[in-house]
Amino acid sequence: MSVRVALKLGPVTKALRFPYADVTITARRLRTPEWDSARDAAQAILRNDADLLNLLVKHDLLPKGGVRGWKRMKDNDPVAYAQYLIGIGMWLTAVECALVGVADWTGIKTEDGTPAPIERDVLEVLLLDEALSDQILGVVTEAAQLLIVEGEPFGASPNGSSAPETTA
Repeated sequence: MSVRVALKLGPVTKALRFPYADVTITARRLRTPEWDSARDAAQAILRNDADLLNLLVKHDLLPKGGVRGWKRMKDNDPVAYAQYLIGIGMWLTAVECALVGVADWTGIKTEDGTPAPIERDVLEVLLLDEALSDQILGVVTEAAQLLIVEGEPFGASPNGSSAPETTA
């Protein structure tokens, strides 16, 4: 098997699948340090109770009982709190990765019908929809993977066969 390294760094544009078929996402080809920075930013929010609590309140993501319920779960039920944080962490990671990975989009509009800007507040709301989040991150991930290996990894090698290339 041969590996082709992508030298083209242009963005990747993909249409989303049903029920978001009218949405097109253009993603940058992120490198590992950019992915790591995005994940680190999400983890920083998770570790900062004040920032995390503000986001949970802002998006109505507090567990039953509101702020008191959140504190009670955190202090008294570490297993439930860990499970809760996994979901919140996935959402935050999606937001941070989309912030650095999404270069452009079409088909996403604000309440007044104007094109929605690609910014944190918009992404936080959009990516609460798990199906939409999965599709957007799929495009961002695909663009990043294309940076590393471009072409068909199991297709014919440049010498015209599926046999390994000979080396000198």
